[in-house]
Parts: sequence; structure tokens; C-alpha cells
Amino acid sequence: MKALIPEWARNYGEFWRAIRIRNLWFIRLRYFAVISLLLFLTAGEFLLNFQFSNLQKISISIITLSIFSYNIILYKLRKYTTCDISSFNSLHLSLIQMILDLTALMILVYYTGIIESPLYIFFIFHMIIGSLILPAYVVYIIACLICLVLSALTLMQNFGIVETHLISGLYDARIPHTMAYDILSLITFTAMIFISVYLANNIVRQLYKREQQLRETLQRLDEAEKAKQRYTIGIIHEVKTPVTAIKSIIDLILNNYLGDINPEIREKLKRAQIRTGETLQLLNNILRLSRLKLLDIRSTEEIDILELITGLTNKMEETIKAKSIDFRIKDLRKEKKIIKSDITLLELAFSNLIANSVKYVNEGGVIEILLDESENKLLIEICDNGIGIPKEDLPNIFKQFYRASNVKRSEHEGSGLGLALVKEIIERLGGTISAESPSRLAGEMPGTCFKVSLDYNFQPKSYDIFQVSPDNYLNDKSNLEEYLE
Repeated sequence: MKALIPEWARNYGEFWRAIRIRNLWFIRLRYFAVISLLLFLTAGEFLLNFQFSNLQKISISIITLSIFSYNIILYKLRKYTTCDISSFNSLHLSLIQMILDLTALMILVYYTGIIESPLYIFFIFHMIIGSLILPAYVVYIIACLICLVLSALTLMQNFGIVETHLISGLYDARIPHTMAYDILSLITFTAMIFISVYLANNIVRQLYKREQQLRETLQRLDEAEKAKQRYTIGIIHEVKTPVTAIKSIIDLILNNYLGDINPEIREKLKRAQIRTGETLQLLNNILRLSRLKLLDIRSTEEIDILELITGLTNKMEETIKAKSIDFRIKDLRKEKKIIKSDITLLELAFSNLIANSVKYVNEGGVIEILLDESENKLLIEICDNGIGIPKEDLPNIFKQFYRASNVKRSEHEGSGLGLALVKEIIERLGGTISAESPSRLAGEMPGTCFKVSLDYNFQPKSYDIFQVSPDNYLNDKSNLEEYLE
């Protein structure tokens, strides 16, 4: 059965996704067909004055019930189909659906007049549907079989070999057909079917190929981006080495390991020490951003968020005491739930946010961290009464290299990368972050509040539903089933 799958689509996840979605569409559409057949019987007899024979009523009723029954079976069966070309897969299910539908339609056409049936035009509709799913040669074979069977039944009806089941009331009298009329009708019908199959199949094939080309282009762009980030990491590591060496030498001089130095030189060296420290921080932030872009999150661990934040503040204890900051941590949660997330990324994000508050609050200022919860989400607020952020700058603070207009560069060194890094981390962990200024602690200074929301049970995405391989479907269909339903 491998021949049923086009060569270009065997390892193309988007193709399999489309097949599964269309299978579900057709199952749902089939319920509409059942309702339409019931209306055809009831409305035809009571509103349109059709006189169905007992055989026609029984036949149409049995076919309707059969369609409804096998549709339920197909709905259950689709959940067990795979995208493995070596086993029963979604494409095989599509072929079974088409064979069952065409068989039911052929029987309906026979019991409603064959070439005089108002239903035989639906064969063209089925061929177009089949072209959306099945390979061209399969649809052409089915089209040939339909034309041959319909032609045979029409000729046998013309010669009286099979009984004619006209719908009484649809025609005023038995319409005498010549052989030429029947042949012309069949030729027209056959031409319409094959033209429809040709056009639909070619359009669908071109769309699939364009999608595949787009996916391959995106993959190449992704690979190029990763190569760029690896190159950046390599360069930054090379640049860090001499900068670290310069800082070490300055530290040696300032600590008087090389003898006493006069106050004027000491002041200049202190400024150089600050600058090299800021340079190292900038290089480290660029490294973190590059590593984050390369990071593929696939696992989580249980984290006590209060313990994590307390640990981060302890590392900044000296600076907090030096500035006489009133530092508070309040846990308002009723249930002290453990959050599932990536501890390395959370530490990186919150260390940046807390460090920012410590950096931009004045001596004797206040920093308050609140922990709360709402609808299975963890809420963290980091507020201060520092210099704040101007209203016009708030929409831009999470952009790379952007710094608020009220920051005095001479007093507060920075790269403008910290908040961009935080936002990328929080969003990668399935959360949200926003900033408000003035904060609820505002006094003489406006201050800033950063609000973070995180899911207690973060589920990392190992693949994007629109860019999957057949293996992904076999390993985990939960996201796809949710999308389909």
C-alpha cells in the first residue's frame, strides 16, 4: 500500500495533517448527507408530490441507515489511524471512505433512474473531494470505474436488461431517450469527471508543493539563524577574554597589590573598573540571548518559586544593605503550589528584574515582591519606588537595546538587553509580562511594577503542529486531536 502515498509527501508532516483534517470534515459532511436523504424522501413525497415505490423507499432508507452506521464506525476508526506508510494510515481511511460513499451513491442512482436520476451529478462532487486527498492515478482509476458502471447500467436500462426505477412525479411521462442521447449524456458526464479530477488534483498538488517549499525555506532560515547565534557566541567568548584580563589588572592595581596610587589615578581606575564590569555584563547578556535562541525546551522540573526568589535576593544582599533598601517578599497564595517550569530560565529572568529594581531605586527606597495566584496561574509582582519609566517609553522597554529616556547614562550603565531577555524567557515559558509606571509604591518617585503570569503546569512544545513529521503524529497526537476537535 506504499504506492498510495506520493513520494514527495511521505515525510511531509503538513500533508498528513491536511489528510487527517479533511477526513474529519468528510465525516461531518456525511451527517449532512444523511439528513438530506431523509428530507429527499419526506419532502419529496409530501411537498413535491413524488410517488416513490415501496422498493425505492426501502432501498433509500437502507442506504441512508448504512451511511449513518458506517460513518460512526469511521469516526471511531480515525482515532487509531497513523501516519506510518507501512501500516494502516489516514490515507487508507480516506480511500475506504471514498469507496463506501461511491458505492452508496451508485445504488441510490440505480434506484432513482440511473441516467435520469437527479443524484448522479454528485459523482463529480466526490471526484473533486477525492482529488483533494488521493493520488491522481487512484482517482483516475475510480473515475474510470464510475463511468464504466454508469455507462453499463444506462445501456442495460435502454435495452430493458435492468429495471428502470424512475421517480414518479419528477417527470410528467416516461421520457423516450434515443441511444444517441444516452451516449452523448455519458460522454459529457465522463468529460466533466475527468476534467474536474485533472484540475482539482493539479491545483492541490501545486499547493502541497508550495507549502513544502515554504517549509523547507523556513527550515533553512532557522538553520542560518542558529549558525549566526553560534558564531555570535564564539565571537563574544573571544572578546570576553581580553576584557576579563583588563578588569583583573585594574582590580590588582586598586587593591594596592602593585603599590600605592594617588587619589586622582584611583578615581580614573574606578571608572575604568565600572566600565569594564558593564562591558562584561553586556557581553554576558548577548551570550544569554544567543543561547536562549538556540535552546530547545523539552523538560520541566518542580520549583518552589518563593525559595527561588529568596535565593536570588540573598545574592544581592550586600547591594541591598549598602543602599538601605526596604526589601519585602509577601506570599499571598492560599495554596503554596509548586510550579513546573525551567529553573535556569526562571532564575535568569527574575534575577534581571530584581537587579533592575535594586539598580534604579534610590537609597532608602522600597522594593516589594508579591506572590499570588489566579485560575491555576502564578502571579508575581516586582514593584519599587525608584525612578520609574516615562509613559511614552513603556511600549518600547522590552525591545532590544532600548533604554528609558529618564535614565542618566552617567549614573546607571546598561545595555538595554536585560528586559528583552526577560520577555523572551517568560513568553518561552508560556507566560506573560507587563510593566506599569507609576507603581503602587509611588511616592516622591514614580517607581515601576513588573507583573509576571506563569502557568503552574507549563507544557513545553516539542514541535509546532504546522511543522511536524509523521513520527511526531505517532508519538503524540494530543495536540492534533485538540486542534481537530
